[in-house]
Amino acid sequence: MRKGQVTKEQIIRQSAGLFNTKGYAGTSLSEIIERTNVRKGGIYNHFESKEEIALSAFDYMFAKLKSILAEALSELSEPAEKILAIGDVYIQLVEDNIWEGGCPILNTAVENDDGHPLLKQRAQNAMNELMMSLGEIIKDGIKRKQFREDIEVEAACSVIIALIEGGVMLSKLHDDHKYIRYCTNQVKSYIQRDMAV
Repeated sequence: MRKGQVTKEQIIRQSAGLFNTKGYAGTSLSEIIERTNVRKGGIYNHFESKEEIALSAFDYMFAKLKSILAEALSELSEPAEKILAIGDVYIQLVEDNIWEGGCPILNTAVENDDGHPLLKQRAQNAMNELMMSLGEIIKDGIKRKQFREDIEVEAACSVIIALIEGGVMLSKLHDDHKYIRYCTNQVKSYIQRDMAV
């Protein structure tokens, strides 16, 4: 890998935690310079603007999340197990503090719902991708006759994602891991009560 590419990736990696913790508006270029140990000219050698760094940082964090989820699901075949494994990934995200600031989709969505339109779009696209993947798991469960065939897939995805992301938000807000566990336990109850045949 060329030195320039290494520097660019370092800037993305190092600034990702800043943006995920402080948000786009709260992160200054001077903080990026301090965190990355790359001078202003070096940063602008790789990026045209703070916005471009923020978008790249979001993409980096979402790619990392997808990779962690893919690894967690790779050995599983049962749809219910896969859904519970997604919850376990988010428990790990909170309890092991995998990323500075928590879930990048949640943070970006909350900060930019009325703010930065390109970051809002990135968060929407990321959430749509997660919902689509979860929907495929649910459809597989219906096809295998493990889940009820009358399930409204989009509604089920919304409930599961809302419970998990809500658990992340409450845990971060109160600095207490119990909330993500409460909410992932509710996902298990929802599967058993409203989805299972």
